Amino acid sequence: MPVYDIVPAASDLAVDLASRLRKADREEVWASHRLAPVDAVMDAVLRSRDPSMGTVDGVPVIVFGDAPDTPIGTSTSPWMLATDELERHARTFLLLSRVFLHELTDDCGFRYLHNYVDARNLISIRWLRWLGFTVYPAAPFGVDGQPFHYFDMTRA
Repeated sequence: MPVYDIVPAASDLAVDLASRLRKADREEVWASHRLAPVDAVMDAVLRSRDPSMGTVDGVPVIVFGDAPDTPIGTSTSPWMLATDELERHARTFLLLSRVFLHELTDDCGFRYLHNYVDARNLISIRWLRWLGFTVYPAAPFGVDGQPFHYFDMTRA
């Protein structure tokens, strides 16, 4: 049985994960910010409040976090990048993503969550809707002006 763990995002693990980033995430970070995988992962980690990694048997599979809009406020931008290995552990990931969402809204006090997702990233769009986010119609976004969906959630 695999051993799952959530650990703080460490540079060496982030670089390893970036080298195996799934195609949809590579395309998304390139279209939005024209970043190579390692630059996208490191930038996201550095901009985040408390970046974490999900590992399976010690190997990083996902990196995730949130970037608050202001130092003291109630809105933040959650994000997640992953490897193809995520699909093999989808059930566990789904359960843990609900825990992370609960921590953002209930434990940390963020009431408004928002970000963008590449319109080609159908798996992530389905996951965001499953979590309860509203996903809006695609519109041009990012460096390339590719179609992206804005998504958000307001918690009372």
